[in-house]
Amino acid sequence: MLVSQREIAYTHRRGKVGMTLVEILVVIAIIAALASIIYPAIMDSLKKSQAAMIAQRLDAVQKAEVQYSIDQQTNGSALPNNGDPVTFLQVQQYLTRFGVQIQGKTDLDQGTGGTVQLGTWGSNPYFSAASGVSSNQYISKYNIPTGPLPQGSPGEN
Repeated sequence: MLVSQREIAYTHRRGKVGMTLVEILVVIAIIAALASIIYPAIMDSLKKSQAAMIAQRLDAVQKAEVQYSIDQQTNGSALPNNGDPVTFLQVQQYLTRFGVQIQGKTDLDQGTGGTVQLGTWGSNPYFSAASGVSSNQYISKYNIPTGPLPQGSPGEN
């Protein structure tokens, strides 16, 4: 039985071109398995970093309030009363990120998944998650305040 030159070329070419459907499905299954293993770890690390960012921003606001109070005392200006709301303009000059002054309240909230509440003088700032944002278990694990803390009576220090 003689095989034509054309059939030999077709058989030879067929073995070298492309991938079969089974090979493609195997590659897709491997990629899906790897993604299912990696995705939870990535999401967990994102939530940890978000909680750390929130804690850092709350700490920065507290330090800015202290610095504002020190500057007011040094200049002989009146200090804000306990219970008065802290305004962003009062503490803005003391808030920086990467060495650049934060320009607005939205810059302070950026990347946190909610709002950094400045609170009042004499209380701590706190974090409010945006509505519809999935819960972040690290916010409670790291004891990040999510509401105003109770203030002591006026005679307590």
